[in-house]
Amino acid sequence: MKNRFLRIALVVLAVAAQAAAGFFVYDTERALSAALSTSSTLAGDVGRALAIVGELRSAQTGLVANGQDPAFWVSKIAALTRDAAAAIEKIDRRPLAPDAAQDLSAAGTAVADFSRASDRVRDLLATDQPLTASSLAFGDAAQYLATASGALSSAASSQAAAADRQVLPARQRQGLALGGSAILTIAVLLLLLPRVGREPAASEQEAPAAGLSLLSLSTPATTDGVGLGRSGFDLDIRRPAASPPTEPLPEPPRESEEAIIEELKQETELRLNTEAQVDLVAAARLCSDLARVKDAAHLPALLGRAADLLDASGIVLWLAGTEGTVLRPAASVGYSEHTISRMKALSGRSDNAVSVAFRENRMEVVGGTKERNGAVVVPVVTVNGCAGAMAAEIRHGAEASPSVQAVATIIAAQLASLVPETK
Repeated sequence: MKNRFLRIALVVLAVAAQAAAGFFVYDTERALSAALSTSSTLAGDVGRALAIVGELRSAQTGLVANGQDPAFWVSKIAALTRDAAAAIEKIDRRPLAPDAAQDLSAAGTAVADFSRASDRVRDLLATDQPLTASSLAFGDAAQYLATASGALSSAASSQAAAADRQVLPARQRQGLALGGSAILTIAVLLLLLPRVGREPAASEQEAPAAGLSLLSLSTPATTDGVGLGRSGFDLDIRRPAASPPTEPLPEPPRESEEAIIEELKQETELRLNTEAQVDLVAAARLCSDLARVKDAAHLPALLGRAADLLDASGIVLWLAGTEGTVLRPAASVGYSEHTISRMKALSGRSDNAVSVAFRENRMEVVGGTKERNGAVVVPVVTVNGCAGAMAAEIRHGAEASPSVQAVATIIAAQLASLVPETK
């Protein structure tokens, strides 16, 4: 991505997402801490109120016990009742869960009811009715205290449960916020990563090489427009380029110039075998089998039969892309996997024999030497024009044989019937 403004905008977006996720996590943690703190504070307040209610229960028992001074217990019960009511009333109900607030209200009501029952117990004792006073003290008054204790305990439990229920959803929301911001940041980083690799030149940007109509042939992905031979093909079938003339160093002649030239020719030239013949019956059978090809797995074996017919050490079928400016090897026989992997694409405008045969739609013959084989390169021509070329590396100087050249042309024509129409 080269747009500077867009790059800055993406960075700002990623930073903003991270900041928003961090603030959300912080705010959620603060809310959870407040809920847990409220639960803990309520538990402490409820504990103090429960202690006062417990003292009230003991004082109520002492009030109606034989031999006790009612005046002492009456004043003590009144003081404890006020303390219990005050302890319940001072608890802040605003941050509490609804259930906890209702339980506190029920506890306050129970303490108020106990206060009224306690006054009746006091009056009964004052009028010398101890049995009725005891019945009321251990009956209604005790029940009110039990109700207050239960409501206080329930308030603490309800608030703790409400705080616990907030934890899991809060953690899930935090995970979603952090995960979303992380995904957005990774996406931004991937968009901002620089692209590596050389941009292909306009002349090298090609559509995929044409495949065979009934086959699925894989071709190397390279687009380097270099030739065969030294670029990775064992057979160098480049046309020899004229080397610049150099001035030879003078030295005393040891023999005549004509004798030296003749000796060099004898050492390097390979006698052409123009009389080499090809089995026409086997060639006809091969063409018949090529016409029935439906599976790419059968093509190497058929190319092997073609190599045997032509006395070729190897054959390579080169096909062009839809724009027709780059040739790539589509099928081959007679070469190792290492050699095939080193084959480069050929520019259709180069002076390589394959490129010339493809470009000018004519056969190219490359003479061999004692050190290397010759070659016959035949264009693969369809109804839409030349689609590629078949290069056969011929042994024993038979590349000059008219019979070999004719059969190579027939095989290339049969291969052309397998190339799909692209126009």
